[in-house]
Amino acid sequence: MQIVQLSAQSRTETGKGVARKLRQNGEIPAILYGLDAGPLPLTVVRRDLALLLQGHQGQHLLLNLEVSGEKAETSLAVLHQLELDPVRNNVIHADFIRVDKSKPIHTTVPVTLVGTPIGVRNGGMEQHVLREVEVEALPHNVPEEITIDTSHLEIGDSLHVSDLSAEGKPYTILTEPERAIATVLAPKLATDDEETSADADGEVSEDSEEEETAEES
Repeated sequence: MQIVQLSAQSRTETGKGVARKLRQNGEIPAILYGLDAGPLPLTVVRRDLALLLQGHQGQHLLLNLEVSGEKAETSLAVLHQLELDPVRNNVIHADFIRVDKSKPIHTTVPVTLVGTPIGVRNGGMEQHVLREVEVEALPHNVPEEITIDTSHLEIGDSLHVSDLSAEGKPYTILTEPERAIATVLAPKLATDDEETSADADGEVSEDSEEEETAEES
């Protein structure tokens, strides 16, 4: 996995009011912890974090985190978690964890499907069931993604975690081998699944209308 650069500023003030002001000024409140060191509150420029995320697979990043300010430090870290605004879907908080480059870490890696299944060309529908797997590796050996070819799948076929080849690779896949990654549904089954989902949505809407009517009365 490529190591990318990110700058941050240490901060002493915390709390919801402080976090709100930071966001209004184009900054994201964050925290750095791990390796038996205490938690360190940070701020990250929103634009810097957004540009970094655009060029990589979401949260799956290994960082050289340069912290300036009163508690300056430079740490190898992973972007552990992003908190998103439920309405705007933009980042409102970030968690970073310090890592030791000589010790394995557990993290998740995206699974990317490659190719067009035979079953899809024959009218079926490909369903991507599991989009990431957990791996163990030294920080610099964590892959940015794991790809798997689905072009040979017929209607009714599936691929599982056990089909991901990690032999000879510098990482170990920890996710249960029997878990399905992708499957190709028959045309009728795919249609039935869509109709069932639509019916469920309709029932929820009707229930919501009944609740609103009851509240108004």
